[in-house]
Amino acid sequence: MNSDCLSRDTQDSVIAPQLLMLWESSREPWGVKDLDSRYLYANHAYYDLLNINPALFTIPGRFDHELPSPVADFASHFQLHDRCTIKQQDRLCSIEIHCYGREKLIQPYFFDKYPLYHQISRECIGSIFHARKVEDVSLQKQLCGKSPGYFLFYPPEPIFTEGELDVIFFVLQNMSSKVIGRHLGLSHRTVENKLQGIYQKAGVHCLRQFSEYSRHTGFDRYVPQKFLKPLSQLLMLDAR
Repeated sequence: MNSDCLSRDTQDSVIAPQLLMLWESSREPWGVKDLDSRYLYANHAYYDLLNINPALFTIPGRFDHELPSPVADFASHFQLHDRCTIKQQDRLCSIEIHCYGREKLIQPYFFDKYPLYHQISRECIGSIFHARKVEDVSLQKQLCGKSPGYFLFYPPEPIFTEGELDVIFFVLQNMSSKVIGRHLGLSHRTVENKLQGIYQKAGVHCLRQFSEYSRHTGFDRYVPQKFLKPLSQLLMLDAR
């Protein structure tokens, strides 16, 4: 195993040797972070994805903001995703759109994150991430023209109902209550009532305040998975 890819913690058997062997031979990026979002491990594919030479810079022991890569500008978002994974104790998925590889092309990648458990105590001690390129052609068309950023397929905070999350997704596209109602099969009054409930939970009083709240919490990047299946759902987001 290449010591450049391993931190002292992983050498102390925090990660099962079988997993390390699998990740080292994988062509897809894999990595591990501790509870503070400090890297414990990164395989060669992750170095290649970020266009980092392991002979000049080692990732384990570092934080995202320390990486010599454009993704460092999004460190706070990555750490938020790590915390959500650890808090919810479940796999979470996001789409990350950044400059990747030697060509430094803006490309979309799925990032799956999983909680990491200690082999003996079974306590959560960090998170595992796995990156895979977005292969769906229709989804690529929607995302490849976007500026660097990310999309979440899980709500950043578990305070809204599924119906409220649907309304949030559309209202943040600047759609009117009538248009949202047509998308969701609801009357515009029902949509407005749901919106008032959303404002109350968020502690705001208007759309401008809720938009600011969403940027702060990450709800402006949340996409319900149900709206990714039919391509027409995404193509219609600019409708008024």
